[in-house]
Amino acid sequence: MSQDANTGRMYAGQPVEDRQRQRRARFLESGLTVFARDGYANSSVGAICKDAGLSSRQFYEEFTGRESLLLELYEQIDRESRDAVKKALDAKSGAKSLEVIDAAVRAYVESIGSDPRKARVALVEVVGAGPKVEKFRLAVRREWGSLLAGAAEDAALHGEIPAGDYEMRMLAIIGGVNYVVDSWSGSEPRPPLDDVIRVLSRVIIGAVRA
Repeated sequence: MSQDANTGRMYAGQPVEDRQRQRRARFLESGLTVFARDGYANSSVGAICKDAGLSSRQFYEEFTGRESLLLELYEQIDRESRDAVKKALDAKSGAKSLEVIDAAVRAYVESIGSDPRKARVALVEVVGAGPKVEKFRLAVRREWGSLLAGAAEDAALHGEIPAGDYEMRMLAIIGGVNYVVDSWSGSEPRPPLDDVIRVLSRVIIGAVRA
């Protein structure tokens, strides 16, 4: 039944569309847990349903399979982290390049690394997970490269760093940054966040000033 057909209907005193949103959110939360815990390749719809306390019939009413669930999770995590970085960049507009980069790195690490499950799924489990996810992952890398290159170009306009092919440089370091974030997020105990930010910021600065 379509969302429009359910509009206005009630079930157990609650609008049907609200129950559907809550059910979808439960599957997404359980997918995050299961993919991070078991690995995407070793996961199953049954394990996700068990964690969510819902049936496989309900799962397939929401998703076509594990890949579509993973793709939606990845899109959600990436959107949240990208919005956090854009907000940080806007707040530091006109500041010194190192200050801008520190703020952007902090926003990214806190958004994607504060929950180890998010870091594991978005930075590790999506790699090679399926054709649709891989296509989206590569598009995401290009978008991040463009976003960060734009910040570097702005700094170059202010004479802080030399002009250069920033997008290519950013693409070259994104993998390394993500590796560090995933490692930090899953460490127990975690190294101080400020130490991680200091290292990553200087790696990025080194790349754009080279």
